[in-house]
Amino acid sequence: MVEMLIRFFLVVILITMAIQDMKYRGITWYLFPLLAMLLWCSNSNFLFRSFMMNVSFLAVVYVLLSTWLSVKKHVVINITEHHLGLGDILFLLCLTFYFPPFSFFLFYGISFLLVSIVYGAYYLSFKPEDRTIPLAGMQGSILLCAFLISWYLRIDLSDDTLIERCLEFVTVLNPTT
Repeated sequence: MVEMLIRFFLVVILITMAIQDMKYRGITWYLFPLLAMLLWCSNSNFLFRSFMMNVSFLAVVYVLLSTWLSVKKHVVINITEHHLGLGDILFLLCLTFYFPPFSFFLFYGISFLLVSIVYGAYYLSFKPEDRTIPLAGMQGSILLCAFLISWYLRIDLSDDTLIERCLEFVTVLNPTT
């Protein structure tokens, strides 16, 4: 019963975040702690070490991005001013409570790729005046799709052995001789 309530509220929060970000290019602040709490509660495999590895990965990425932009423009750049919304960073910080490190890295990369493709196609088709990308909203939609598929297939995305088992399965299907 509790698991179903958590799933229901996850769906509601992710849909709300997606709608708010796509419509207003902003997300109500209290949705982030609610999302983080629900993700943490639904992660039966939570390890503080994994959480810290995910946060460290994000910190390194954003420090490198800020450094690169600062060197490129010859002035210190705060990436949250013009390049990345605070909500985008907070959304990814929420995910650190759920995914094990390798899965977090995969979600991060795949979601950025999908957002780039979808928004690129949208931009080329409609040429919107507002050129900002609703990153957190679109990543939230991708996360919602991943959750719905995993719940239907009864797969725990927070299981850090999931990828190892998938690789073993692929090896069984395609043995090297």
